[in-house]
Amino acid sequence: MSLRPSTLAEVVAVSSDGEAEDFGMACDEFCDAFYLDYPDKAHMQTHLNPAPPLTGDPERDAWVGAIGEHLALRWGLEVPSWTARAGHFALRSPVFMPPSKALQSLLIAESPPVFRSRLIFTGAEPLERARFPRDVTRIRMLWDDRAPR
Repeated sequence: MSLRPSTLAEVVAVSSDGEAEDFGMACDEFCDAFYLDYPDKAHMQTHLNPAPPLTGDPERDAWVGAIGEHLALRWGLEVPSWTARAGHFALRSPVFMPPSKALQSLLIAESPPVFRSRLIFTGAEPLERARFPRDVTRIRMLWDDRAPR
């Protein structure tokens, strides 16, 4: 992938024919583009506004909807209406990220509500990346040894 997707619509476009790794990389690159615009909330919102087309892949569509809604809520932005489309809630079996049986209970407890509602179970700060703004407090669970005491 040569260009960093700046919207979730672009994530879908650049990864629609690719493997799961291409989709994951496009999502990571999108998050980087989003975080680079912090603290300009108006510009951050422009990354979320364009409605991505549904892919027909329930897992990808669930991730796209969760990412859009989570970023909006996490950063105090307007939740785009497209995130409520039925296609973003069509996953029938739970997905755990990372896919470790040993971590499933922890991921169920930590996963943010917008991910859980789509049957995606992940850590408390699922979109944390190296470009995540440094002056923003990360969400940590009480059992996380990195949690502030």
